[in-house]
Amino acid sequence: MSQADSADDGNLVTARYRQARGAFYGWWILGASALTNGIGGSIHWQGFTVMFLPVAESLGLSRAQTAMAFSLSRAENGIMGPFTGWLVDRYGPRPLMIGGTILVGIGYIMLSRTTSYRDFVLVYIFVISIGASTSFMQATTTALNAWFVRRRGMVMALNSAAFRVGGAFMVPLLSVVVLKWGWETAALWVGVMMIVLVAPLALFMRRSPEQYGMLPDGDIREISESGAKSVSGTKTGEEDWEVKEAIKTRAFYVLAAGTVLRMSVHGAIFVHLIPILVWKDASPQGAANMVGLLALVSVPLIIFLGWVSDKVSRQKILAGAYVLSGTGLILMNFVDSTVGVFLALLLFAGSEAGSALNWALVGDLFGRKKFATIRGILSPMYNAALFVTPVAAGWIFDKTESYEIVLLTGGGLFFAAAIVFFSLQAPVRDVLDIAARVKARASNQEP
Repeated sequence: MSQADSADDGNLVTARYRQARGAFYGWWILGASALTNGIGGSIHWQGFTVMFLPVAESLGLSRAQTAMAFSLSRAENGIMGPFTGWLVDRYGPRPLMIGGTILVGIGYIMLSRTTSYRDFVLVYIFVISIGASTSFMQATTTALNAWFVRRRGMVMALNSAAFRVGGAFMVPLLSVVVLKWGWETAALWVGVMMIVLVAPLALFMRRSPEQYGMLPDGDIREISESGAKSVSGTKTGEEDWEVKEAIKTRAFYVLAAGTVLRMSVHGAIFVHLIPILVWKDASPQGAANMVGLLALVSVPLIIFLGWVSDKVSRQKILAGAYVLSGTGLILMNFVDSTVGVFLALLLFAGSEAGSALNWALVGDLFGRKKFATIRGILSPMYNAALFVTPVAAGWIFDKTESYEIVLLTGGGLFFAAAIVFFSLQAPVRDVLDIAARVKARASNQEP
């Protein structure tokens, strides 16, 4: 945490930060976020690949048609992203998480009753997807970004790791239910779980530490000169950018390019991951077990990189992670043994760590005040790619009966993402803008 200056009764005094005594409420925010994503988020985002083949067989669909449901939901998220981001910044994460998670639960219960492709797509897009747009990562990363600054990388990583731990257990369990009782029963159980277990976790959410007389990370601001008043609850030294300012910077578009490249590949591969592993001669349950094990072994990597990223450049860590991920996809195309395929999957685990660091970068570059809105503006960009790539991967397989082109192209795009993240630099305000802000602060006015 950087040092800050504070004016008290007309005298300039220097402030420093120390840890507050007692439990910091931000850890409750982290716990609720981790459980929300570990239970609900993992089932929603990673469960689709488990249902992929059973849904296709049950409804008589091609792989491109099956992937279309997921792709259209991403298109919906892209359209809704700026609006839902504004809502989270405007009203806080709690009400949107409660309403969104309940809507997701209702959607899965409705999904279990569908018998046609049209109904499946309509429910998945206009009920489940709309609810999910505010229920999981969008809201929880906003809350964590508000409550942590110095530990931002670590807490984002822990939130992401919880998502993977949940996937490690939920994906194989979901596969057992799907294979034994059918995807319809699995969808019903998921819906009930969302309403009964996940939605109540939103009650722990709070908007910001300043509203409760605290600072991010549990710090207390002290004044070094004797007799000075406490300034606990004032802003940190981190600079907040307005939305109009952020979208005029080069950094915003470089960040957007890196996000689009990484998510277009990661999303397509995860939608098709079990079909890819089956194509490599794994059984459906064996493929689900490998996906769960991948999530589990990714956890220590995600936490370690999150901790390191609070000390060194997040951009360089992301670049390295996507070089490894691209290498993993290319190797997966050429290896045939189960052990070889899983070792290639371990390299792909680098992309699992990328999510937490990517969203931490949004806070690093543009601050806390408009985090959800800026993150939401990125949504149409990466969701446009996610609309195309899963369907394209399915179409390629339908035409060639092979995922070779998908894996090789994905590896190349990951290498491109590594280059983009490596080149990302923090935005800098011009001199006139800085002078205006200093003058405004001197007059106790908000710039």
